Amino acid sequence: MPLFGDKLRFAAESDLASDPGGPWMFGRLRFWCGGLTVGDFDLGTSLRDALFQLETVERYCRRRQSVRFAGTAAVQVFHLLDAALYGKWDIDNHMLAEQEEWARFNVLPDLDVFEGWKVFLLETPTAGRLILSPAPYEAVGEVAVAPGEVDSVLRLETDYLRQQYAILTR
Repeated sequence: MPLFGDKLRFAAESDLASDPGGPWMFGRLRFWCGGLTVGDFDLGTSLRDALFQLETVERYCRRRQSVRFAGTAAVQVFHLLDAALYGKWDIDNHMLAEQEEWARFNVLPDLDVFEGWKVFLLETPTAGRLILSPAPYEAVGEVAVAPGEVDSVLRLETDYLRQQYAILTR
């Protein structure tokens, strides 16, 4: 069961099922953020779908900086991004969110195992901030990470899943 990263900061952990279903790559996936488990590891998912979702997240690597959110409290950033990306609150920033590509701050794959969690990553040249909350999205937390740390961990997980996919689809 590979684990990439540091559980106390940010880590990704996956486990291929004993019968992965060929190219479906059934297994389990979770993230660790500041020592908290993010994702329902026991639920299981298609790691192939996780791979495709992580490839989408990977497109924004090194593009998670924003002057707009610098110095803004984690709870404010969370609710602004959540409102703009998921429409949970009445907000007029949808156009701005599209123009500035706020989706690049979302590092959580859109998978059933991560339902009930939202995790955003903002970086500066000297620091990173993971801003996260479980449903009902009232308790917002923040984990300090190094710039590029989360993307490096996600790249290792993505590369591992690519290797497994290549093996299972030969």
